[in-house]
Amino acid sequence: MKTNIIICLVIALSSQLYAQQGWTYQNSALTNNQYGAICAINKDTICVMADQGLFLKTMNGGTTWVSQTTGLPEAYFDLAFTSSETGYALGRNGLLIKTDDGGTTWFKSVSGTAKDLFSIFILSPGNIWVVGDSGVILHSVDMGETWLKITGLTTQRLNSVCFRDASIGYIAGNAGTLLKTVNGGINWEPVSLGTTKDLSSLTATNGNTFLLAGFVYGYGAGADEFYKTNDNVNWTSGFIGTPYLGPSKLFFQNDNLGFCITANCTTNGDCGIFIGKTTDSGQFWLTSYDNWNPPSMVGIAYADIDFVTDSIGYALSGNNILKTTDGGTFVGVKELNDPKSFTISPNPPLSGTLNITLHMTDLNGLSAEISDMNGKVFISMGNLKNFNQVDVSKFSCGVYLVKLLRNHNMIAVEKLLK
Repeated sequence: MKTNIIICLVIALSSQLYAQQGWTYQNSALTNNQYGAICAINKDTICVMADQGLFLKTMNGGTTWVSQTTGLPEAYFDLAFTSSETGYALGRNGLLIKTDDGGTTWFKSVSGTAKDLFSIFILSPGNIWVVGDSGVILHSVDMGETWLKITGLTTQRLNSVCFRDASIGYIAGNAGTLLKTVNGGINWEPVSLGTTKDLSSLTATNGNTFLLAGFVYGYGAGADEFYKTNDNVNWTSGFIGTPYLGPSKLFFQNDNLGFCITANCTTNGDCGIFIGKTTDSGQFWLTSYDNWNPPSMVGIAYADIDFVTDSIGYALSGNNILKTTDGGTFVGVKELNDPKSFTISPNPPLSGTLNITLHMTDLNGLSAEISDMNGKVFISMGNLKNFNQVDVSKFSCGVYLVKLLRNHNMIAVEKLLK
């Protein structure tokens, strides 16, 4: 059962808006990576499995990274560890590998399939689930020594598997496919969310299960909606807005604190990484990080994110590894608007016409957009002049963001009350 979250806001002018701070790039020497996965074992020990079987590890919180090859070149999509020593990685063409020495050596585990494998969840060291293309579901009860293939549930591509506790688990796939178990995977039943969107990136906390909904293509994904349930019966949906195609990965550290991440490139070659953050269980999403100038190539519609604590987290996109030690801190928007770049009037626009006045001489590369507090863009404007007018008469009541951008980077923002 699904219900929609509909929000009409009245917020005081003194409330804070936010921009990026708190994420730094790691010097990992990654090259030629598009996919891969990142796994935080503890606050100091972080592992990355990259394309062509390149394995990276830090044991000092990212100060130094050691890289080595697994000897099993392929594209990898997920990575998980049961302990500091035992870990699993999976990828294209049914490749499933295991390490028992913290990643120094890796060996193949016989998966019994040639289909691409996308997601792994370790319920306990001896109870592991894997899902992949064409309805593939694999289960091991002996630490990955052997795998049982579960058939007959679906032929759709399955993108993510996650358990909320020892009994309740979910598998999400394309075309609205959602499977649920209430007995630890002994039986799986379909769940209808009333959507045909591709479902991906499950994550669970003690009180909630979350997933992304949008589209999956190739090995990339983009979502425009997220779903959550706290009773495993009723699902609510909400909108996640990003400046790119939509988040490709979702992670919740606890019932309230969550992050989404995406990366993409424009047709003119500009590439960027976006991280969104919520502190209220997904009711509102704001920008934690937005950078159109990463030091290395990003993964196209592909990224991964993992947190150890509420403050310490890591992200991966392409050749870029990022770290935060302050939970991806938000910063007041006043820091973007100094000196003031533009003004809007009247506010609220009672006549339905909003004036946007630029207090700048250099208008090259400038554009503007108006979005709601969740990031959904309603109006985009290019070729700006010093004085611009826009019709907002059809906007619903609420609070909106008027953003000024130069070459896709936000340089100023104002709140619009309607």
